[in-house]
Amino acid sequence: MMLSLAEALQRGAANPKSPQVAGPRRVPPVTVHVFSDPACPWCHIGAKRLQRAVRQYKRRYGQAAPLKLAWNPLLVDSDVSAAGEEVESYAARRWGLQSSAEWRARLSRSGLPEGAAFADWRTVPNTLLAAELVAIATDQGLADQAVDLLFTRTYEEGANISLLGELLDIGEALGMQRQELRRELTRSDSQVRAAVMERDAAAKQRLKINAIPHYIVCAGPNSRTKYSLNGAHQTSDLLGAMERVAMEEVQAAGADATAAARAAGAQSGYGAALIKAAGGKQAGSTALVY
Repeated sequence: MMLSLAEALQRGAANPKSPQVAGPRRVPPVTVHVFSDPACPWCHIGAKRLQRAVRQYKRRYGQAAPLKLAWNPLLVDSDVSAAGEEVESYAARRWGLQSSAEWRARLSRSGLPEGAAFADWRTVPNTLLAAELVAIATDQGLADQAVDLLFTRTYEEGANISLLGELLDIGEALGMQRQELRRELTRSDSQVRAAVMERDAAAKQRLKINAIPHYIVCAGPNSRTKYSLNGAHQTSDLLGAMERVAMEEVQAAGADATAAARAAGAQSGYGAALIKAAGGKQAGSTALVY
C-alpha cells in the first residue's frame, strides 16, 4: 500500500535498525518560485491562496519537510506612468473599457473568499520601485511580509505604491531604516534596479512566462520533479504541487538509502519505509524548467 508523504516522513524519523544508514534524512527544502507583480490584481488573489497553501503544508509536515518562497519580479506593464494610473483610466487605455465596474466586481467575487476584498483600490501602480523594495527585503529575510504589505496597501487601503513616500512607509513598517532605503531606491547607479530588470527580462525571455501569477515548485537545482503552474491556482493545486515535489524527494532518498544499505549487506528500517512509499520504484524526472 502506498504511503502518504506524512506517513513516509514519520516512518523515516524512526530510529534505523541498521547502523550502516543513518537517519532520519531530511527532505531538501521545497521552494515555490513566485513570479508576480503588485500591479496585477489576480496576483493579490493568488498570493492569498498561496499563503493558505503554505500554512496547510507547514501544519501537516512541520520541519520534516521545510518550505520556502522565492519572489521574482515580472513587471506586467512597463507603459504605466511613473506615478501610476487611476484604475478607470488604465482600463480605458489598456482594454478600451468604458467602465471597470464589471471587471472589478468579478475580481471582488473571486477574491473575497480568499481574503482579497479589493476594499479600496484606486491606482494601477508603476511597480519598478516596489520590485526593488522586495529585492532589498529579500536580503533581510522580509520578502513575504513586504509582498503582503504591497498588495494590502494597493488593493485594500487605497495607496499608490508608485510613490517613493509610500514605499518608504512600507519599508519602515518592516523595520528598515528609512533614510538608507531612500538612498537605495533613488540611486542612479542602483545595482538592485539592474538586478530587478535582469530577472524580469530572464523570466519573460528565457523562461517564456507571459502571464502572472506563475509558480515553479521544485526542491533546489537538482530537484527530481518541477511543477510549473500559471494563473491564480486554487490552494489545493498549490498544496498538491508542494506535496508531490516533496514526495519525489522522499522516494529518491529512500532509493538512495536502500542502495547504500544493500551495498553494506543490510537495509535500514528508514530505507524500507521510504521504498514502500515509492512503491518500490525510484522517482522519475522531468525537464528542467528553472
